[in-house]
Amino acid sequence: MSIAKNQVIAALSPPLPNEIVTHLLDEYQDIKQHLALRKFRPSELNGGRFAECVLRLIQSLDNPPYYTPFGTPLNSDNIIRRVEANALLHESMRFFIPRLARIMLDVRNRRDVAHVGGDVSPNYSDSLFISQNADWILTEIIRIYYSCSIDSAKKIAATINEVRLPIIADINSFVRVQNTKLDTRSKTLAILYYKNPEKVRDTKLIEWTKYSNSSLFKKNILSKLDGEELIHYENGFCTLLPKGIVYTEKNISMELLV
Repeated sequence: MSIAKNQVIAALSPPLPNEIVTHLLDEYQDIKQHLALRKFRPSELNGGRFAECVLRLIQSLDNPPYYTPFGTPLNSDNIIRRVEANALLHESMRFFIPRLARIMLDVRNRRDVAHVGGDVSPNYSDSLFISQNADWILTEIIRIYYSCSIDSAKKIAATINEVRLPIIADINSFVRVQNTKLDTRSKTLAILYYKNPEKVRDTKLIEWTKYSNSSLFKKNILSKLDGEELIHYENGFCTLLPKGIVYTEKNISMELLV
């Protein structure tokens, strides 16, 4: 959970229910992450859950402080009909957002999300549609309830629109460290952290970090890490020690912001 996300939650609740806002932002970030990873069906499923959070938010605004508890089925059509009659609410909350939420639910329930079909898969275009809908809805919610300009609202939405990927990619048992800014020492620790509690042969670490000189790697990287009690290096095998686990978690981010 990023600092920006926490700030937005704090800014929106109150006046909005904290539980709903937290779930809403969780689903929004998952939509973005799955789309970035080209996991289109999960992105669409998250879109449905995002829409359910939106409808609970609408419920709470229409009849405060009530909303359908999470885990309990929603009566979406009833919520949308009721809120349209509430002239005290912002027009976006009465008309545009409920209808977009309804469409997002229909994409999840009626399109090629959970079923096998013979047509060309619509999942990529549907995922883009879901992502852009979520962008617009979240920006509107922030704009209305954050009490700032639309430009500021867009900037806030952009700060929570962060996609974080794991820095380790395992390609047919070949481990790649995707953060190119890390030095060889940090890449080695990241790989051992990923593999922990497995032992890793030094030749594999040399191969995976693409270090050109095996003798220098063993001397300057592995032996020094062993001397600092961050790893145990013996008979050609390396294991991350508890101290190394703590060090890695404190100093090396295992996620990559894209």
